[in-house]
Amino acid sequence: MAGKVSRLLSDLHSFAQLHTVQDKDSKRPVRFSPLPMQRKIFDAVQAGHKRIIIVKARQVAATTGCKMVLHHMAYTTSYAAMHAVVSMRDDSATALMDDPRRWLNDPPTLLQRPIQTKARGKVVYADTGASLQAFTSRSQTGLRSFTPAAVLVSEAAYAPDLEEVIAQADAAVGDGLLMVESTANNPADFFSQLVKGAPENGWTLITMWWHEHPAYTADLVPDDFQPTSAEAELADRYALSTGQLYWHRTTSRRLGSDHKFRREYPASLDDCFLQREGGYYGDEVLTDIHVVEHIGTTAGREIEPPHPHDRYVMGVDIGGGVGGDYSALAVVSVSTMQPVYTERCNTVTPGKWAHRVIQVASRYNQALVLAESNNHGHAHLLELGNCGYRQQWRSPAGKPWVTTLQSKLDAFDTLREALSIIKIMDRATWLELRSLTIPAGKVAPEAPRGCHDDAAVAMALAYRCMRDVPSSWRTHALVSGKTRIDDLISASRAKRIRSSALPF
Repeated sequence: MAGKVSRLLSDLHSFAQLHTVQDKDSKRPVRFSPLPMQRKIFDAVQAGHKRIIIVKARQVAATTGCKMVLHHMAYTTSYAAMHAVVSMRDDSATALMDDPRRWLNDPPTLLQRPIQTKARGKVVYADTGASLQAFTSRSQTGLRSFTPAAVLVSEAAYAPDLEEVIAQADAAVGDGLLMVESTANNPADFFSQLVKGAPENGWTLITMWWHEHPAYTADLVPDDFQPTSAEAELADRYALSTGQLYWHRTTSRRLGSDHKFRREYPASLDDCFLQREGGYYGDEVLTDIHVVEHIGTTAGREIEPPHPHDRYVMGVDIGGGVGGDYSALAVVSVSTMQPVYTERCNTVTPGKWAHRVIQVASRYNQALVLAESNNHGHAHLLELGNCGYRQQWRSPAGKPWVTTLQSKLDAFDTLREALSIIKIMDRATWLELRSLTIPAGKVAPEAPRGCHDDAAVAMALAYRCMRDVPSSWRTHALVSGKTRIDDLISASRAKRIRSSALPF
């Protein structure tokens, strides 16, 4: 008997089913049967992940799943450990405690725990001293005076200063559990940086798209329902049923546009960051690009390995290597006009970055390298020369690239022209391009405050370099090039499908 109770309490999935939640439609309490989003969260926690970031569609019960994790930890620990939920406002922070306070009465009487405090924003267990407390992200002190065992930051993208909230929570929780969940807000905010940086930045990313949620489908579909070509493409991309397609159509019409639907009910990371204003590169040039997902490695993001009969160009942006701006490189095929490799790092000096540039350029058939000579670029170019790498871009006057307002616009405008033929790109660069805006009073595009544009700059420099490649480098194997692009996109889509859970 004791063994069964122990297993019941130790397994998150089983423990959750001892409780009730409010039914979305009837508002009546029903047994907590974990939904797909909640199962993903439970599995990640039980697998031992300590930094979890969740980006989601609306109303998929992610917040409830995270609260159940904290409730389970506080309920089962034998120590006076504190667990914290953090939200933007006082009212929303304390509202997050409604379920945990109600859950105290749900388990069988034999399993119920003695309670010392059951206030609106705080629960304390009498026998262990363990607690679950609510905080607001607007607080000046936040979690600085506490050492919680676990923290949940809810609807993080809407916090006034998320970077500071995360810094406080990360320092406070130490080796404990930190969960950050939100719907997406802006493609250039700190939340989006954490999402697109995972898992390289140490965060485990969990996603939940509308087509994965069992409630988002129509029970009755009219007999005369015929998918449009766009809907048919959507069905093919995400393996949608007829009921899901019809639900998508009716919900889109109710919201007023497909754009609003994708923003509120994203089907992928691409949809999450649609809401932007004043973008330098519009959706008309970015939407049709196939975005390649990558598992973060220190070796960069390879889309295609070197082709023995192709030539390549490389754009290089140089940072200081002290943890601020990144050094970035982008390699582009002369034959296909597609990016094939990108890499960035903010912890290597300009001189050491030159060594990495030589390694990658040499692998890609002695690629022609265009690197700026401004600031850190001088030391970088000096090291390239000292190492004997001569395939460097030079102007007709024999000068290296100097980044000025005019030359920067030249590079970005060259990239704009190329975007009409670019069919595939890594996600990190694609998201940087999406976030570029022209600030008031300026004429050149920049990354929003607190964000980076190094990968975007490197890509722009690569395509600017493409304009000046020797005529002998150019190949007319257009059919072969097109086949290579199609093969890359097909392989990427197949990999994405294999990595997704089957809908049965």
